[in-house]
Amino acid sequence: YDWDVGNEAIADEGDKYLRDTPARKAIGDDYLIQAFKFAQAASPNTQLYYNDYNIEQPYKRAKGLRLIKELKEAGVKLDGIGIQSH
Repeated sequence: YDWDVGNEAIADEGDKYLRDTPARKAIGDDYLIQAFKFAQAASPNTQLYYNDYNIEQPYKRAKGLRLIKELKEAGVKLDGIGIQSH
């Protein structure tokens, strides 16, 4: 099984990194790190993913790489990145 633990967290605006979501406002800027840690603790054998749209586009790519680096540096399990399309 797999879970999309983080979804569409990266801001589209050029000067912003993460969207201003209710979770971010309530928990803080490290809410994705906490979410991945909680998911791993709840189900250690489940694959964990971050999913976003346009993450392959230049205006969002650097932010996506920053997020991946921050998650990995925090020691969270990240099995893959989903590139959303319809």
